[in-house]
Amino acid sequence: MLDLLDDGNVDDDRLEAVRVADMERDEVTRRSVARFARAMWIVVALLLLFNSGQLITVVNGFGVGPVQDAAVALSTTWNEQMEKNGLAKPVAVIRAFVERLRGAGWSEVHDGAVELRGTYGEAKG
Repeated sequence: MLDLLDDGNVDDDRLEAVRVADMERDEVTRRSVARFARAMWIVVALLLLFNSGQLITVVNGFGVGPVQDAAVALSTTWNEQMEKNGLAKPVAVIRAFVERLRGAGWSEVHDGAVELRGTYGEAKG
């Protein structure tokens, strides 16, 4: 029974195959984490760029102190520049569209679906 615990009984090829499989799995995991991190950085950049109004709200939630004051000043200036250059408009348009969808009733949803696909008995052509 103790001979099973002896490393001499382990097949070297099998042990190497397990090690290679472990390294491949680790590499796949590292690549997946890297892709996720890149996606999150892109999302953060887009939010900072196009959602500058909400940035002020987020920064106001920080604790009181000189760092918070500087962050509020920077985010306020950033938002003013974004609005001045017209880059805050896409967020306003998207928010208005989402609010319109949220306020829609079932009859409006049904009417819109009928417009998109037509009626069942209608001949195509």
